[in-house]
Amino acid sequence: MAKEWKPLRAQLPGGGHFLVTAAAVQMISAFGGELHCYEDAGGCRKRGLHFSLTRPKRALPCTLAPADEGFDDAGLPDLDLSISASIETLLADAELDFARHTGRERFLWRKLPALRTPSCTCLRSVGAPAGKRSLCLDDTGVTFRDL
Repeated sequence: MAKEWKPLRAQLPGGGHFLVTAAAVQMISAFGGELHCYEDAGGCRKRGLHFSLTRPKRALPCTLAPADEGFDDAGLPDLDLSISASIETLLADAELDFARHTGRERFLWRKLPALRTPSCTCLRSVGAPAGKRSLCLDDTGVTFRDL
């Protein structure tokens, strides 16, 4: 019988939280149980949101809990999920997903309610446009970065 993955709620140290979809939970498990998101240069906007399988500096650990009322804590997968301190407020009420988007399967922030500017096409860069010569993260082929 195949494992049934459930969405999780990731609690941030500052009091906010974001949703981790069932597809993202499944893929984090498949990649060894670790996923870290941090802000760095790159992308078509001033702030690039990158994913890594190694913990970045100043990482904030996320406490995971069931997203659904009927799901008990005993079934939680053993995952190590963290974010950079610089993006904590940006991720409040966000949704982390793993999906096929713009022709590639990858982790992405499907919803970022705190974002005040339009998001980029690939959903991995935020903020003001970085300039006409700035390449999309898809164009540069960036997926995971090893810090």
